[in-house]
Amino acid sequence: MPKPNPKANRESPRPTALTIKGRPEWRAWVERAADFCRTDVAKLVDAALVEYVKQRGFDEPAPKR
Repeated sequence: MPKPNPKANRESPRPTALTIKGRPEWRAWVERAADFCRTDVAKLVDAALVEYVKQRGFDEPAPKR
């Protein structure tokens, strides 16, 4: 009989917002970039999106993740 998973029944306070499919080589590149910036992949993507939209004139401030 499998063990019950107490985490399976709880709602996540922050559900997954994005999933990006990519080749393993691309994923490794993204992880190296995050390491270079001394952060994790999610924070790197968040920062990159904020910078990208600001450069294009989107002035709305990003809400907390």
